[in-house]
Amino acid sequence: MGDKIEETNKFFESNSTIDTAKEMLGHVLTYNSDQGKLSGVIVETEAYLGPDDQAAHSFGGRHTDANDALYQQGGTIYIYSIHSWLDMDISIQKKGLPNGVLIRGVQPIDGTEIMEENRKKTGFDATNGPAKWIRAFGIYDKALSGTMLNAGDFEFDLKKSRTPKNILETPRIGVPNKGDWTDKKMRFIVEGNPYVSKMYKKDMNLDDYGWL
Repeated sequence: MGDKIEETNKFFESNSTIDTAKEMLGHVLTYNSDQGKLSGVIVETEAYLGPDDQAAHSFGGRHTDANDALYQQGGTIYIYSIHSWLDMDISIQKKGLPNGVLIRGVQPIDGTEIMEENRKKTGFDATNGPAKWIRAFGIYDKALSGTMLNAGDFEFDLKKSRTPKNILETPRIGVPNKGDWTDKKMRFIVEGNPYVSKMYKKDMNLDDYGWL
């Protein structure tokens, strides 16, 4: 377990936050829940660059009990509430540097029927958004916040499962009125993947979902 944690730290601490956000596309998340094994491959992420980033929860060095997970070692889970829904970031960089990557969308692999039942939705709409996939995985509280990936029931495969044909870079979603940070291209998606949030049908690649 110790080696796995060290490898996890290295993955999330060794590169720039933007490069890590891109690299996370194609990696598999697995939650060994009370309902069973639930997993999916990451198709959409957003980078948040800490104290300088007006859209980040740690902007200006803000540090509270609620966002403390962002300040912990790379690979720490940070769960927070947005309009009564939950989102999940992963802390990036070494302890004390509160950067994060929001996981915005996943393409289901294991437990699809359970996910659809949890969401009361079927198809792409079950997991094509940051709060949607959290609900689909049966996560209803912040109990996992502050825990490490690969140290318990929530796992991140350190080896890429699938490779995107192309990664599109866009401004982040839902961060208006943040000065220059509103328009910075720090959202990364697998081009054409139908599990990406806000994806128009005309832009969906239903042949291979945007993977090589």
